[in-house]
Amino acid sequence: MKKTLLLSLSLASSLLNAEDNGFFISAGYQIGEAAQMVKNTGELKKLSDTYENLSNLLTNFNNLNKAVTNASSPSEINAAIDNLKANTQGLTGEKTNSPAYQAVYLAINAAVGLWNVIGYAIMCGNGNGTGSGPGSVVFNNQPGSGTTSITCNRYESTGPGKSMSIQEFEKLNKAYQAIQQALKAQHGFPVLDQKGTEVTVTYTYECKQTADINGGVNQFCNKNGNSNGVTSSNQNHKETQSFEFTNTAQNLLEQASAIMNVLNTQCPLVRSTHNENTSGNGSPWNINTSGNACQIFSAEFSAVTSMIKNAQEIVAQAQSLNNPQNNQNAPQDFNPYTSADRAFAQNMLNHAQAQAKMLELANQIKTNLSAIPQHFTKDYLAACRNGGGTLPDAGVTNNTWGAGCAYVEETITALNNSLVHFGTQAEQIKQSELLARTIFDFKGSLKDLNSTYNSITTTASNTPNSPFLKNLISQSTNPNNPGGLQAVYQVNQSAYSQLLSATQELGHNPFRRFGLISSQTNNGAMNGIGVQIGYKQFFGEKRKWGARYYGFFDYNHAYIKSSFFNSASDVFTYGVGTDVLYNFINDKATKNNKISFGVFGGIALAGTSWLNSQYVNLATFNNFYSAKMNVANFQFLFNLGLRMNLAKNKKKASDHAAQHGVELGVKIPTINTNYYSLLGTQLEYRRLYSVYLNYVFAY
Repeated sequence: MKKTLLLSLSLASSLLNAEDNGFFISAGYQIGEAAQMVKNTGELKKLSDTYENLSNLLTNFNNLNKAVTNASSPSEINAAIDNLKANTQGLTGEKTNSPAYQAVYLAINAAVGLWNVIGYAIMCGNGNGTGSGPGSVVFNNQPGSGTTSITCNRYESTGPGKSMSIQEFEKLNKAYQAIQQALKAQHGFPVLDQKGTEVTVTYTYECKQTADINGGVNQFCNKNGNSNGVTSSNQNHKETQSFEFTNTAQNLLEQASAIMNVLNTQCPLVRSTHNENTSGNGSPWNINTSGNACQIFSAEFSAVTSMIKNAQEIVAQAQSLNNPQNNQNAPQDFNPYTSADRAFAQNMLNHAQAQAKMLELANQIKTNLSAIPQHFTKDYLAACRNGGGTLPDAGVTNNTWGAGCAYVEETITALNNSLVHFGTQAEQIKQSELLARTIFDFKGSLKDLNSTYNSITTTASNTPNSPFLKNLISQSTNPNNPGGLQAVYQVNQSAYSQLLSATQELGHNPFRRFGLISSQTNNGAMNGIGVQIGYKQFFGEKRKWGARYYGFFDYNHAYIKSSFFNSASDVFTYGVGTDVLYNFINDKATKNNKISFGVFGGIALAGTSWLNSQYVNLATFNNFYSAKMNVANFQFLFNLGLRMNLAKNKKKASDHAAQHGVELGVKIPTINTNYYSLLGTQLEYRRLYSVYLNYVFAY
């Protein structure tokens, strides 16, 4: 019995091979590279330029044609004049819905708010660098730290880039008080077409003498009298000054400009948060910059200064609108081709240009504000602590310091709302300006209109494969029209609509923006998984040669960057293949197993599908020009690599051995996927190669 068992085991061992004929399954990870190839985008770029040119020509033509038609109609001219009058009222005679008023208000509030944010930390004094100060000056109604005053007590040298001198601080204080008290007394300022009202501005400061150096602070405090319209009185070291101020946008902007001029020219130091006798940096405002105020707040100073300049230009344009105008209406028998009386058109043009400029400047002030870092605007300039005074007439409180507290956030919202409210009028103003220019040079406008018509017809007729453009525009004659106005032009709205649709579709095409590309290839990484299921068999007594036949499925994800677009693709490859197997080491015995090691090589016939992230943009342009889209194609692959196989002992002589293996191989596809083709432009993809590591189980 024991001999029989030993004989059976010996026989089973002798029959054990590292590999048996049979079925197998393998799966593993793949990593490789994909390519994206683009060729011949010239025709597509040419088509893009043609459509864009046609669209621009038609826009100009429609505007010119409308202006020429309206220029011969007194009723249309007078309607445009009435609209301009209404717009003038809307811009200069209103507050809430006027972009001009709100933009000016924002510039003023930004200047006041900026000083409220930083004023408490500005170093100022009357020193001469001796190390022992002559005293201090306390300016009341200023946003000090937890108080309503700022004390100038620095004894070191003053001047640009150092501590601010008391004389310079006085200039800033006077401007600041004028704005604060005027806004507080009258709850804002009048609309832009009204004269302002007088406001008496009164403020005090206190001189505290500690040493007689260069006349001490008395040199400053005793200079009272009637200088520059300021009346001073001195009592108990307290100086009270007053002056008359006319509350208008122009005057308020002058004071805001004075504040910024002092800051920009003096560039004072800011106090340290740890020691008031040393200079600090931008950390209290979350600004990672050291130096003087001009260095720390360079973006803020520049933005607010630009806002004020643009606001002053708005006021100047408003003043031109408010000047009395004569000859506003057109004569009833007006013929732009023959009439010499065009004075009314000059007034139209002046109004339209001024209104357009005001809207442009209002938008520019928004742009200026956006140059300030967002966190500074949100957390400081447009912020306010409880009790800090958020309304225009609130003035300075103990909580005003370190935050804007100048109605900035509310004014930003009001400006945005007013621009939206005035949106339709903006286009109306442009049309009125064009109408006025057309009246001035009517014969020249007719010439431009005819030239534009000829350009459109020539361009449309020379655009290939575009039958819908042939009847895009037409010309006829109406003998009943006045002299010089007999020519009548008409745009085919159906063809025009098709052009707009085609232009819109082409706008989605990712190649449209990048001009001529004769040939360009971009590569990107790809990775994924693969599965094979098949049958293998070996030949000959030594069983070193074999073959296998299998079906396979690979999934890979690729990401490719390029100058025209970045694309992500899911790549599926599926098919059948056959490999030749050869084992260098075959049936090498171990304690309980036999091992084989060899190579393989073969071919596969397959299909490849690309699901690309740009599919929607590429496929959209397919109504007027037939773009070819092929997301799948036939594929021919080479497959080669190394393999190792291990077989466990058989339980019986007739059993198959359970076989486990590992393969390291590479797949090399050879055929490009012609993914997209339009007007000679070609976009192709190819999976260049995939290196894979598979686990194999066979039985």
